[in-house]
Amino acid sequence: MKSSSAKANIIDAITLEKLNLIQNKTLQSVICYLWLNQVNPKETIDVIDAVEFQFTDNTNIVLSGNESQEGIQVIEYNFDEQKAYLEKEFNAKIKIYRVVANNTEMWKNVINTKLERIRLTKDQESDNYLCDEIVFEFENQEMRLIQIHPIDGLILDYYEEI
Repeated sequence: MKSSSAKANIIDAITLEKLNLIQNKTLQSVICYLWLNQVNPKETIDVIDAVEFQFTDNTNIVLSGNESQEGIQVIEYNFDEQKAYLEKEFNAKIKIYRVVANNTEMWKNVINTKLERIRLTKDQESDNYLCDEIVFEFENQEMRLIQIHPIDGLILDYYEEI
């Protein structure tokens, strides 16, 4: 349990450990869990609530925003429970979809490729790692950026060195 005095954008120990464990594994599949918010019919909002990375050794990791939406953390994700909760809580105005993203432009070049390294930013004051963005570096020199936004949820993008 994280103490209330901890900064919300410092990575937690469990997330750090699990990210470390997936390095040098081969990515098999990427699944995005999308929320479609139709509370206001004139302004449908869709966000990525969580992203699951599955590896060829049958391990996986699910990343989502932390409680304050200031950082990314590893979570246990039960799609069916989440779907039922949202439908009941929001009278079916918020729906959740499970989308396999393997064939999208973003992910097709890194499927069946080894995830060589995970990059995190280090907080100079505390000497801890931040969790507001994570860079996945693959063996084929492709890189992907995962960021968190307080309103837009997870943001998945290409990453290039400047």
